[in-house]
Amino acid sequence: MNPPDAMTPGAIAAAGFEIAVAVAGVWALWAAVLAPSARARRTLRLTPWLLPPLDFACFLCFVFVGATIPSAGVGYLVRNTHLGSDGVLILGSSVMHLGILLGLAGFFRAFGARSNPSGPPVPAGQILQTGLVTFLIAMPIVDVTSIGWDYCLVHLGLPDDRQAMVEILQNSHSKLLVGSLMAVATLLVPLTEEIIFRAGLFRFLRTRTPRWAAILVSALIFGAMHQSWSGFVPLTVLAVVFCLAYERTGSIGTTIVAHALFNLNTFVIVAAGIGS
Repeated sequence: MNPPDAMTPGAIAAAGFEIAVAVAGVWALWAAVLAPSARARRTLRLTPWLLPPLDFACFLCFVFVGATIPSAGVGYLVRNTHLGSDGVLILGSSVMHLGILLGLAGFFRAFGARSNPSGPPVPAGQILQTGLVTFLIAMPIVDVTSIGWDYCLVHLGLPDDRQAMVEILQNSHSKLLVGSLMAVATLLVPLTEEIIFRAGLFRFLRTRTPRWAAILVSALIFGAMHQSWSGFVPLTVLAVVFCLAYERTGSIGTTIVAHALFNLNTFVIVAAGIGS
């Protein structure tokens, strides 16, 4: 974070917004989770996903094929173009996530009703509300975790690296690249990652393993998948919050909305120059 005397008006406004989000998150954490009245009415609405292990292996195969084949094809087509490394990375990410969505659609179509990992229908207004509350609750928890983890990185001598997409946002002066990156991060990424990690991996494990194991394993894989030491622990904690929210609401839409808001908030922080 920049020192106060070096902060622009936009950065000061963004910092104030982040403080307001953190305060609202603490209040939401108390009102929706920790308060005695909230604990008394706590229910778990996530239904079991009785998908056979072989079918789940096919689920992972459809995801893998969707992620790799279109990306490889686009990589071959653009290898002699002048997009630049950042443009190629964003285009490749877009194609990869679109390919994953196509793979998932193919899996659900091929395997019929038993492959559907979604719970009972939830009204759109309720999804937006629970998604916003989940985002607010996650923010102070992730913020505190990030501060502690950054301290550990410094004292353990581990690299304080950043995700490639964050590096692009910090360094790129192209509005087209930044806009494309924002669209990928707030629309495609939440859809694919929530379906794979929460509606897929977590729910499959939750039906067959102890609750703590399902949460921990899926969250650790989610954190490691982002390939960043600086983000590993905070993103693992974020995944735990998302697992608990999905388990409680039974709606994957809740965590998709929360994930999109989290990624959008990251854009605000990085674009304003107050963090990464």
